Amino acid sequence: MTTEEPLLAVRGLKKHFLVERKGILGGQDKWLHAVDGVDFDLYKGEALGLVGESGCGKSTAARAIVGLHPATAGSIRYEGEELTDLNPAEWRPMRRKIQMIFQDPYASLDPRRTVASILAEPLTIHNIGEPHERKIHAMALLESRPKKTELANGSE
Repeated sequence: MTTEEPLLAVRGLKKHFLVERKGILGGQDKWLHAVDGVDFDLYKGEALGLVGESGCGKSTAARAIVGLHPATAGSIRYEGEELTDLNPAEWRPMRRKIQMIFQDPYASLDPRRTVASILAEPLTIHNIGEPHERKIHAMALLESRPKKTELANGSE
């Protein structure tokens, strides 16, 4: 167990969607509890996998964490900063730090563009560096490869 602060701390995360609203004559609204009480800590250098059957709330939890769906309840802290209270203008600088990579490669990879231009796109969106520097950085990412021993089983 480490004494350092988690990079990402999620406590009691809930995301509920209204599926049916009852009229003024009575009854109760119906809610879908897509995510209901998720807790975890993620420390620098760690990876976390959300695993579960289709429809169990993995993508909804991730979307809430990155601010694409507002959380119904709970706390999401990134580098100690509470994210659930951020308005859209406050989220913009956070998008440089916390992003979601979607599972669908057809939505993520445009066959009309090079992989290097796709890798450089976040740098362009956030106005990081000059165009030629972005291209150099993207090419360096493409040229970096894990060591052969890391590919085999993660040990040396």
